[in-house]
Amino acid sequence: MTGTRPLPLVSVVTPFFNTAPYLAECIESVLAQDYDNFEYILADNCSTDDSLAIARQYAERDPRIRVVSHTDFIDQDANYNRALSYISPSSRYVKIAQADDTLMRHCLMELVALAEVHPSAGIVSCCFLTGDALAGHGLPFDRNFFSGREACRTRLLTGGTYFGSPTCLLYRADIVRARPSFFGANESNADTTACFEILSSSDFARVPQILCRLRRGNPSVSDALRRHGAASFLNYALVERFGPVFLDEAELVKRRKMLRDIYLRLLARAVPVRNNGPFWQFHREALATLGQSLPRVAIGWRFLDYVLQKILNPRQSIELAVQALRESESEKRSIG
Repeated sequence: MTGTRPLPLVSVVTPFFNTAPYLAECIESVLAQDYDNFEYILADNCSTDDSLAIARQYAERDPRIRVVSHTDFIDQDANYNRALSYISPSSRYVKIAQADDTLMRHCLMELVALAEVHPSAGIVSCCFLTGDALAGHGLPFDRNFFSGREACRTRLLTGGTYFGSPTCLLYRADIVRARPSFFGANESNADTTACFEILSSSDFARVPQILCRLRRGNPSVSDALRRHGAASFLNYALVERFGPVFLDEAELVKRRKMLRDIYLRLLARAVPVRNNGPFWQFHREALATLGQSLPRVAIGWRFLDYVLQKILNPRQSIELAVQALRESESEKRSIG
C-alpha cells in the first residue's frame, strides 16, 4: 500500500432510520479518514426526522457520498441488506459504519492494510470502545491472523468480543456480493451469525488497535436486546447452530449443557420481575428460530430453586422486590 500502487476501493455503507442526533458525527468520522479511495453510501429507511436532510447536506459538499432514499419501510436486517446492494461492482472491501457509531481516523487504512496482507481473511476486525469500555478481546494479541475455525471455536468455547458489531468489521466485497441476504431475516444476532457462516470457508484477522467507538445509551435495537437479557440466549443459540460444525462431540455436549443452564436460570430469575409480554414474547420468538419452544417445566424447577435461595437469604428477597419494581417501571416507560 505504498509507492504508486493504487489503494483498493472501499464501499462504506451507513444504513439509517431516525438517527438525526448522531448521523452527522458518524458521517464526519468517515469523511475524516486518512484513507482516500472510498465511496460512501448513505441509505435512508423512511426516516421521519431530519436524518435524510442531514445526509443530503453532506452529499452536496462531498462527491464521494451517494444518498439513497426509499418509500417502503423495512426492518433493520432487511434495510442493511438493501443498503449493501448498492456497493460499487469495483470495490474490494465493504465497511459498514452504523449511524450512531464513529470511526477513528486510521480505521480504514489499518483494516485494509491487514486485509491486503492476508487475502484469505474474509473478515478483518479491530479493537473498539463500547461507550467507554474497551472491547475486541478474546483472541491472543501476539498475532493478528487466525484461521476461521480457530476464531469460531474460541468464540463458542470461551466467548470474546472480537466479532464486535458491523461497525468493527471489514468484509471482502466479493463475499458481500455472494450473499444477497447478507444478514439473515428473523435473526436476533444476525451480524454474529454472518461471521460464523463466512468464517466456515475463510480466515479471520484483527487489528490490535482501537479503531471505532460504538455508542451506548441511545434507543437502538442492540439496547433493546440488552433489556430483554438476550446475551444468554445468543450464546446458547450460537452453540446450537454452529457447535456441530466447529466443536467435537464432547465439547459440544459440555458447552451446550452449560449455556442452556445459564439461559434457563436467567429466564427463571425473570419470572417475578418480567410480568408483561415483551420480554417473554422475545424469548418465545427467539427459541422458535431454533425450532424450540419455551421450556416452562425446566424454567419452573429453576425458579423454585431460585426462590428457595431467596427465602434462605431475606436481604436478597428485599433486593428482588426492589428490582421487580424498578424493572416494571422501566418497561412501562419503554412501552409508553
